[in-house]
Amino acid sequence: MKRQIKQEIKNLLLQKDHAQIISLCRDHPRRWKVLRSCLYDADERICWAAVEAIGKLMQIWWQDGKKDRVREFIRNLFWSMNDESGGVGWFSPQTIAEIIVNIPELITPYGSMMLYHALEEPPLVKGGLWGIGRLGKRLKEDVAFFKDKVLEVFQSDAPEVLGLAAWAMGEVGFAPALPYLENLTARSEKVRIYLGDFCEKTLGEWAKEAKDKIRRGRNE
Repeated sequence: MKRQIKQEIKNLLLQKDHAQIISLCRDHPRRWKVLRSCLYDADERICWAAVEAIGKLMQIWWQDGKKDRVREFIRNLFWSMNDESGGVGWFSPQTIAEIIVNIPELITPYGSMMLYHALEEPPLVKGGLWGIGRLGKRLKEDVAFFKDKVLEVFQSDAPEVLGLAAWAMGEVGFAPALPYLENLTARSEKVRIYLGDFCEKTLGEWAKEAKDKIRRGRNE
């Protein structure tokens, strides 16, 4: 039975049938447990689809008056980002950001908490950068507050980290990142970022797009 439920949820995630997933998991603890476990799936497509589905399910619970349940799940996500949890919540920063997108009033305090905790844990930096980009200008004050920690990621040698950092800074409109972006514009490594679907560009292209967004924002 458990295997059948797991396969059912995975198939729906691959189809991005969020409405059906929400219908199945809304009041069914076993299916909800399976959906949560999909954040740790070996198939990246499943993980990203689970992030999106959970964000929408949390919105429904919030509207249903189950606010404590939503907050408890968010606390569990933060716990999974902690060394003491015994595991690594690889997709926890992304999930927290997606929940905030669906429930904007949770930006305080969870937005800054997500940013800080993710950037403190090297395995979670990529997820934290994606979360920053997903929240964009809503997180601009927090990015400015943690300016040194945020800009520190540009010291990375990993093209994927640099690409995510470039994209995120463009989404936030964070002008202090411009010199770092300028240094990346000639880089030709391919970087793939999930933006509702996987989007691949060169690191230089991500950096140039981010520079353009920041400069346009300055002139608005």
